Amino acid sequence: MPVNFEDPWFKGQEVSYNVSELQECAIAVDASYFLRQLLEQAENYNEPLLTALGGLTGIQARIQVELDNWLRNRTTPFFIFDGQPMVGQDEVTTKLGREIQKQTGVAWKLYGEGQAEAAVAAFGECASLYNIQALYPMLQDELRLRKLHFLVAPFNAAAQIAYLDMIDSDQCGGIMGPLELMLYPIQDCVIRSIDWTSNTCSAISKKNVMKVLNVSEPHFIDAFLMTGTPFLPPFPPLTDPTLVKSQPYNIVDAINMLRTADKSVTMVSTTFHDLIKNQDPTWLDKYRKAWMAVKHFVYIAESGEVKVHDADHLTNDNHEYLGLQIPWEMFHYLNTGLIGPRLLSWITHSQVYVLPTLDGSATEEYKKLVSSQLVPLEETALSLVLARLHRGIVYKDIKAKVWYDDNYSATVLDHRHEARTKTNYGVQMATWAVIKEADIKQHFPSFEHGSIFSEVHALTNADFVKLTFAEQRNKARNVESASIIKSICLWRYLHVRGYIDDQHNLTNWGKALDRAMVALEPVVKKFPTVPYLYESVLVAMEMVRFGLLNGSLKVVEPLSLPMHGDDDDKSSLMLISRCATLLKLRHQANGYTGPLSKNLLTFHSLAGEVRSAERALMEAILASLFLYGQGQRKRDDSWELSHQLPFLFNPDVALGIAVKTYFDETINWNSEKEKAERLATFPDAFVPYSMVFSEDLEIACEFFEAVYAGLQTLDGQGISANDLKAWGKAKEYLAPRILKDASGN
Repeated sequence: MPVNFEDPWFKGQEVSYNVSELQECAIAVDASYFLRQLLEQAENYNEPLLTALGGLTGIQARIQVELDNWLRNRTTPFFIFDGQPMVGQDEVTTKLGREIQKQTGVAWKLYGEGQAEAAVAAFGECASLYNIQALYPMLQDELRLRKLHFLVAPFNAAAQIAYLDMIDSDQCGGIMGPLELMLYPIQDCVIRSIDWTSNTCSAISKKNVMKVLNVSEPHFIDAFLMTGTPFLPPFPPLTDPTLVKSQPYNIVDAINMLRTADKSVTMVSTTFHDLIKNQDPTWLDKYRKAWMAVKHFVYIAESGEVKVHDADHLTNDNHEYLGLQIPWEMFHYLNTGLIGPRLLSWITHSQVYVLPTLDGSATEEYKKLVSSQLVPLEETALSLVLARLHRGIVYKDIKAKVWYDDNYSATVLDHRHEARTKTNYGVQMATWAVIKEADIKQHFPSFEHGSIFSEVHALTNADFVKLTFAEQRNKARNVESASIIKSICLWRYLHVRGYIDDQHNLTNWGKALDRAMVALEPVVKKFPTVPYLYESVLVAMEMVRFGLLNGSLKVVEPLSLPMHGDDDDKSSLMLISRCATLLKLRHQANGYTGPLSKNLLTFHSLAGEVRSAERALMEAILASLFLYGQGQRKRDDSWELSHQLPFLFNPDVALGIAVKTYFDETINWNSEKEKAERLATFPDAFVPYSMVFSEDLEIACEFFEAVYAGLQTLDGQGISANDLKAWGKAKEYLAPRILKDASGN
């Protein structure tokens, strides 16, 4: 999510060096800072429509080029990734996100008025709204392919990097990252940027900065915190143009304020008491927590232990500024990539925080989704992990906060365990046996662990179902095989979500899912290099169950509705394009050039929230397996194991837009010639950098029909007659518009 602006005053303190001085060295690099630079530096950034599309088309290629540059210079990047958010970070992220949402609102207004160039420029200024951590799996995958070591910090990467620099670790000869690094006891210099074209890098010296400012380190830290950080909003008087004439303010303004109050943040807060009370009455308390969090930062020591800096002087209320202390085992799972930071942050901070979306539309269906429908998933995920943690954490209420309403507060998990569902998921999961690979292959020779389809379809075989029940001889204990673990996790997930019953048979929804995947199987085989198709079917089914995947014409932006046909036609096309939004348009490593749709971006936000909650549940199931000793803990494939499980894939809306635009045309759809001409001319006119649009269109159409085939098996059980009828009309709408090949298919 957005980070606070970096004080431009520091730019004037940077010194340039030749990159040859970095050769044969390892540099500890803040991963978020690295990725943000790729997006926001003018010479690299060619995707201004990032926030309008909900994703990127060329970032992977740019990551590869940048890593090649490091290799060419014989310099090794040691990437450090952010872990859990710090106390106060979600609040700052939300505040900044809402401000940027106002800017995207202006951009959408310009787009609606036909001012394309101005709209693109406006969208380009909103890149920091994009959640940079969504790119972590892509970067980590690239690092693993190149055998480059990386580390996931317990909390913020800056603190971890500062520790490595503080002890003069052999793992790195320099550090690169945000100005925030200067809050910590680093040796001195921070590399700020590298220009491989001119073979120069810029760096800033903390000691020189303090010398120029004529301040001590405590005075510097106070002033720096006052200007705002990712976990502390800026001191309100600094943002007041009547007090600080030159905006944006900088650290010199903060120092001058402190000098008028005996260098005391408390005293300067008293001076501006009325202003602070009106704008941010708890700012001083937030500052004190931030100051303590910086003083007692958490890091992974070279020994592998998770430690707190200056732990001997920790106060008894350290949970107020560091969060609850979770077992170090959980940090190990975070660092090795077995789980992500989201689930852990819910526990550490006793809070589920719903962060701002790219579209900024808090529709009624969105509010219902995040405040009600997804809560049982979050509760289940928490209960699976909390059962293995110490009682001080277990008996703690976990609340929910949302970005669109400061006054909203709800309980996700009650410490009295008055659960919304009475199901004992621990007992339920224990019913699944460890099936021998030979027994699996005997029944299904082409069984593919982790594909979802194999796990679902296997349960249509009654003889195989008998093998899935756990007995004393085949209970899950210290399982080593990653393949078996993936299948167990998927079966447990499907059981929890109601696709499988307690007899391990497919429920009505399970049969619908199986039918859809069977229908899509020929497409998966035809396009073996297109990933995540079965996963997307599962997401589509979840979206249908939540009542979100439909042809509703009640949208946030009427201008981006289909233009042609009657309401049934428009509704059908909206449903088909929403299905396509769950898939990926294969695109060249160029910025997207084409039409936009705020309605599909809003749907993308809904799908993103569903995926996020489902992923938290999947990671909880995986983590619980290891917490209970059912999986071999000592392993080197934790990252691969986790990232081969579903719900990390979150495509942009480009294919949905392309499908909607393609079919929203008044040609004779009964003429194969006109359809062929439309398909031949469409890509160059509307999606010029698409790689194989005809194939992606075929996949999207087949995907829609596969999902519909699955829904038909429900026979009115779990889906309303009207909704099923709408799917049928969409099928009728699509049928004549699909171009037949030379064989007439």
